[in-house]
This record gives sequence, C-alpha cells and structure tokens, in this order.
Amino acid sequence: MYMIIDFHTHCFSDAIAPKAMANLSKNPDYPPYYDGTLSGLKASMDEAGIDISVMQNIATNAHQNRKVNDWAISCLDVPFVVPFGSIHPELEDSFAEVDRLAAAGIKGVKFHPDYQKFFADDERMFPLYEKILRSDMVILFHCGKDLVLGEPLHCDPERFAHVAQAFPGAPIVGAHMGSQGLWDDMFRLLIGKDCYLDTSFGFDFLSKYEIERVLAEHDTDKLLFATDAPWQCQKKDVEFMRECVKDGKVLDKIFYKNAARLLGLAL
Repeated sequence: MYMIIDFHTHCFSDAIAPKAMANLSKNPDYPPYYDGTLSGLKASMDEAGIDISVMQNIATNAHQNRKVNDWAISCLDVPFVVPFGSIHPELEDSFAEVDRLAAAGIKGVKFHPDYQKFFADDERMFPLYEKILRSDMVILFHCGKDLVLGEPLHCDPERFAHVAQAFPGAPIVGAHMGSQGLWDDMFRLLIGKDCYLDTSFGFDFLSKYEIERVLAEHDTDKLLFATDAPWQCQKKDVEFMRECVKDGKVLDKIFYKNAARLLGLAL
C-alpha cells in the first residue's frame, strides 16, 4: 500500500489552539499554514495527499506535563494522527508517566531541549531515555536552531550525535536533519552515521548538491519525511520531496516505510 506519513506535525485542542498558535507564531518569516487544530491539520493533509501525521507534543514545564499527555492520549482514536507524548525533565516520577504513556499505546516521546531548558547529552537524562526506549517508544529531539528562541542551543548536531552514539541502533530521531541551520556540522557529525533524521526544515534548506550528498552518504532506511506543519506547507514539501528523490524505492522508504517500521504500523 502506498502512503505518505509526515513524521513531524503539530496541533492543539480547539480550546487552546488560538493561544498556542499566537505564542508560537512570533517569527514573521514563518507564518503558519493552518490554525493549529486537528481539523486544520486534516485539511492540510488532504490537500497534500498525506495519510498519517505524527503529532509532536511538547510540555514546556512540568506543571502542564500530564495535561499535555492527556491530550496526546485523547487523540489515539483519531485515525489520521499518531500522537507522541512529552516528558519534562523536572517532572516528578517521570518513569511513572512513561509507563502511563506506554500503557495507553503512545508510540513516542518528543523532547525540545531549548523550551525544556536542558542539554540533550546531559548524562543525567540517559536513564530517562533508556526507560522510554525499553518501553518500546521512539524518541524525537528538536535539533539545531529554533525559529523563535535564541542561544544557547541545547541540542546541536554534536549533542544529538552524543545521544545517538550512546544508544546505537535505537529509534532516536533528530528533527530538522539533526541540525537545523547547522548544515556543515550535519555533514561532519551525522550524515553517514547510525542515526535517524527527519527532513522537516531540512531538505528545503539544502542545495540540490547537498541533498544528493545526503541521499548518497546516509542510510536511506533512516530518513523520515517530515514537515513541521503548520510552520511549513505540507503540499509544497510533498511535491519538493518527489522532485528531490527520483528513485521510487528510496522515495517509498522516506515517505512511509521507514516511519511505519519505527511506529510499528501494519501496512
């Protein structure tokens, strides 16, 4: 079955979407392409021909963590999304929250070290990473520069590489090609290495030559199509990926087979 899975999207409940989108839309260079609601995401997916969107949630403080995960769990019955949960480093009894997510059927956890104010390769975080991985969940990190926040960068390519090296072969994904805006470091530290990378805010920021290098030098079993919608246009990114990847078998892997394998989806 031919499908397209977008591994990196965002949406919120109708009640909080307006406030959340206002807080996240502070960079005028990247206006949102939909209103941040589930219905807005579905309309965008339909226009782009996307079948499933992985919904990346983020708890920016420990106090809201369980509410964020309640929202993720509530979306498990939505047929067109795969919701990820979130764990804030300061959450008390974080292991129990991992257990709650796993028991509910959540397939992954997202960390945004800049918003959550921790360095991704701080070894004090490694037991939590191991707990998530042993619970058969994927981990996704925001990597590189953020559209709104400045320095310090809490998960640059070097820090992400340290985490990936500490858990070889594990389903740990670097968003934004592991290096948003730090492309020289991407080639030096990540391309050709044992790590998963999503293409959001990545491929469309690289030259044709650089994309060809990525496809030639990195394991294409570990590339995941992603858009970071609503901050990028899903339809445009689908069309651009088809332009970039001429090998149909490789395109199928990037569009859906790699993601389906990581998420345990029966296709």
